[in-house]
Amino acid sequence: MDLPAPLPPSPLDPRLEAAAEEVLAAPARPPRDPGLFTSETLFGQPGIYPDGPPMAPAEGDAPDDHAARAALATLLPAHLGGPEAVAAALALFDGPSLHRLAPDPLPRAALVLLCGTVAAPALAAATEGRAGVALTSATIAPLPGSGRIVGPSPDGPDGARAVNDRYRAEHPALVAPSLAHDLLWTGDGTDHHEEATLHAVLAMVHLQVVARSPWIAHLGTELARRQNSLALTLLGSRHPGSPTIAVRADDGPGTIPGGDPALQSPDLWSIPFAPGGGSGRTAPAALGPVLAEAAAEPASVPRPVRYDEVLAAWMGRDLGRGWLSVVEQLRAAVALGSVTLDDVTAASGLSEPDAVRAYGLAAARACWGS
Repeated sequence: MDLPAPLPPSPLDPRLEAAAEEVLAAPARPPRDPGLFTSETLFGQPGIYPDGPPMAPAEGDAPDDHAARAALATLLPAHLGGPEAVAAALALFDGPSLHRLAPDPLPRAALVLLCGTVAAPALAAATEGRAGVALTSATIAPLPGSGRIVGPSPDGPDGARAVNDRYRAEHPALVAPSLAHDLLWTGDGTDHHEEATLHAVLAMVHLQVVARSPWIAHLGTELARRQNSLALTLLGSRHPGSPTIAVRADDGPGTIPGGDPALQSPDLWSIPFAPGGGSGRTAPAALGPVLAEAAAEPASVPRPVRYDEVLAAWMGRDLGRGWLSVVEQLRAAVALGSVTLDDVTAASGLSEPDAVRAYGLAAARACWGS
């Protein structure tokens, strides 16, 4: 299945690209508003900025078909670009293949938003019924006592997943990253290499969505703050002096500047997502194409992908620019408050209005009320 894809980014003047890379390579500083990120212990997991305001999930009922489709119609023009791609994505939401996979409108809309992201190869495999993904259905259900955003369906067979009823009223764009994780998650939960890899995919999807629609990062709900926190961690996961994200950077300067000292890690890979190491198991086949979407050299992705030290070493490479251009990374960083417009104007030598135009930062600036 050929899923709709976003328009390629417009070429950027080399001088302006170098200025953006200079900003992105600078040592990370505490974000502009810690309230965009987690603040309190939730299901045993502490918040990364404890001084932030209390968290609460969105209130209300899960969207019906009309509301979910309306949310897509609002988001997709920025997410995919051209009207033909938007129409194709809406047709996917309405079509039988996705209805079978996700009868509930919330997870179905969230899956549509994986079009044009690194998770698109996994979505294509799932909608076509091909082997290579772990998720066979997605619904909404209570997950009592669970902090999972998406988890095994309480009454379903292997591969049946449920969006936690706690998040039934959240925007589909906030559910999409966790469905990307669960398209490829085996449900074991004890393999650190699997969990670190799939949480990186989750964070990549959220960064892509925020780069295209910065307002998603500012919805203020518990789920927005949870997804922002992992995205901020990935933004800070890089080798010293590099503007480019690396999932593993043993020499990294730290991922949550100014955050809870107990949660500091040099990179995303070092976060203790699971108690075990790498099991050596073979990952679902769709993970290889997903990683290739993010790789600087797609042919370098191990084949097959196994949760072993070969994968761990590969994760130390800088990711490519095909999944998140310099400008997109800059937009996401401004939206999340890890970079300011003053940083951009100082590096580029442009006035603020000219910098906003040159880098397409109007939507990110608007999130901050200016």
